[in-house]
Amino acid sequence: MSVSETITTLVHEIHNLKEFEEIIQKEELFVLDFYSTQCPPCDVVAPLYKKLAEKYTNAKFYKINGLDPEGLIVQKSIDVVWWPTFVIYKNGKEVWRAKIPNPPQQYPTAELEAELKKVYV
Repeated sequence: MSVSETITTLVHEIHNLKEFEEIIQKEELFVLDFYSTQCPPCDVVAPLYKKLAEKYTNAKFYKINGLDPEGLIVQKSIDVVWWPTFVIYKNGKEVWRAKIPNPPQQYPTAELEAELKKVYV
């Protein structure tokens, strides 16, 4: 398996609300990336998000496509209204959230990493 394949497998897609709810119940620490396939800022932050997944291996990293009808249900269930939006969960509770403004002046990946360090086990 190549390095790029390994990194890709560190970020998992959530496909529906049931799967999301199961992840909340079982994962101690995880990060969500709500994205769209038609969102240029999402394309910019995707490789940075993958690098965080490679670095913080005790956390799980997930992504949810907000254009997918099932992904939209998950997005609405926790009041995500913009892409990309990053959310950190610890012990079943949301502990941090950031979204990127449109147009993006800066991408909050450094802020995401700083917050992740605070809760990282």
